[in-house]
Order: sequence, then C-alpha cells, then structure tokens
Amino acid sequence: MLMAVAHKQESDMLSKFNIHPDADFDVGLRNIYNVNHETISGKKEIFRKDTNDGLAVVSSTYKPRSYKKAINHFNNLILNSNIDTTDVEIRDIVDNNGAVYLRNWRFNRIKGVKMFDDPRERSIFEFQFRSSHNQRFAEDLIAWSRYLWCDNGCANNDWSLHVRIKHNTSKSIQMDYQAIDDAVTNFLQGEEEKKQWLEKSINLWTVKQLFKQTLAFTPKDSETKAWYSDIQMDTLSKLYKKYSDRYGENIFAVFQTATDWSTHVQTKGKIYNVQERRGSRIQDMMNSEIWLDYTEYK
Repeated sequence: MLMAVAHKQESDMLSKFNIHPDADFDVGLRNIYNVNHETISGKKEIFRKDTNDGLAVVSSTYKPRSYKKAINHFNNLILNSNIDTTDVEIRDIVDNNGAVYLRNWRFNRIKGVKMFDDPRERSIFEFQFRSSHNQRFAEDLIAWSRYLWCDNGCANNDWSLHVRIKHNTSKSIQMDYQAIDDAVTNFLQGEEEKKQWLEKSINLWTVKQLFKQTLAFTPKDSETKAWYSDIQMDTLSKLYKKYSDRYGENIFAVFQTATDWSTHVQTKGKIYNVQERRGSRIQDMMNSEIWLDYTEYK
C-alpha cells in the first residue's frame, strides 16, 4: 500500500513537469515566395505542423526544434540533481500562437536567509526557461530569486551554467547535473550578501544619480534633451520612498526598488519583453561605479 502511494506521488510530480499542452507541437520550415511566386533565397518560414500556421520568417540556416525537446532536457537536469522538488510550482506562458514559451519552476522549499522576523521577508529560488520560434529568445535556463513579501524577481547572471543554445546550430545542450546544485549554492550565498546590504547606507542624492545613470538612462539626441527619463525617475522615486520607509535608506532598499520596477510593469506591449529589458538595466546598475563603491568597498 505504501509503495503504491509513493508511486502515485512520484507519478503526479512527474506529470506536473510535463510541457504545457499549448506548447506541445512540432515545427518545420517551408519556402517563402515573392509577389512573382519566386522562392526567396536565404529565408524560410517556420510553421506549426499541427495547424500549418506560420510563426516567423527566419534564416535558411535556422534549425527548428520543438519546445518539448528542450523542456524534457531541463526537466531531466532538475529531476536528476539534488534540488528539492517536494514543493515546486510550475507556471507557463505560451504566447503569439506558440511563437514564445516561458516556464518558471518555483522551488518553495529553497529559501534564502530571513531578513527580518516576518517569514515573508526572504527570497525563494526559481528557474526560468525561455524559448521562441520567432527569434525573440534562445533556449535559456536562468536562475532567479523571488522575494516573498513583494513578489519582486531578479535573474542571477552570475550562475555558472547560463545555458543558451541558438537555433542556428545542431549542438546538443550540455548535460550538467552538478551545475543545477551549484546554482542553488550560488543563490543561498547571494541572499546572505543581500542581508549585508541593509547595513550599507546611501544618501538620497546618490540614489537618484544611480537611477539616472542606469535604470532611467536614455540616449541623449540633442543638447536640450535630458539624458534620463523624467517619467521613469518619478516612478523610481516613488518606489524608493516605499522601500526606504520600510527598510531604511540603504542598498537593500535600492535593490528592492529596482526589482519592483523590473517585475511589476504596466505596458500595452508584452510584459516579458519589458521585464527582460529592465532586468538588463538592473545588471547595468549592479555593475556601475556607484553600486560597486557602496557594495564592495564600504
């Protein structure tokens, strides 16, 4: 009886990892033609074999691969590592008729250090898979931290296995179970570092300069135009007020401001596109001279 229950639990857990039904289809390439019905050289259309719908025009060197092949690979990596999967949430986004597919594995048992007594004042560990058939994303597996109190998320670009396989190669994705475990270790160490940021004070003028030079920066195309966005600065200032009131005027409040700004976006376009762009701005911020001066030397 106990063996049957254990087998069912394992079966239920494995079924949870299955690809989302809306992303489970094969793709192929076909010729495209000009108005004279002549084949256009160097270009192909990638299409769904189940519906015959076209997804995007790509280079003729493009190597079509189904999402299922990549998802099964990453599931295999996760399930054969030492990561705790006893309480994992899986969230899928399938967009543009299947041209874009994102999956998040949220590991609720893998938690960073508590910042305060409130049990929500800590981060949990996530992986995010991103792929597309319209050349928006390569096949990525990225480590994330998700802060429970505010649901702010941030990618960890320091993880040693940042898998990226482009669609113009037949190269297989590397099997590296140890790298999954290393990603968790990296996450836990990073959360310990974040707690130290609570002790690193920073004045408001410097915070605004940091935001102007990174998150709100915009290319200057005239002598009269400001080199930062007033709209973004207004948004960031309000967010920083929220977090500095809660945590004090310190680097941790700056970080929470930035991740709130990059996570909870309002746009008429695709949310994941804006989130990716803003996530890149956070990396710019954390590589900036101001940030490094306060986090590494103070």
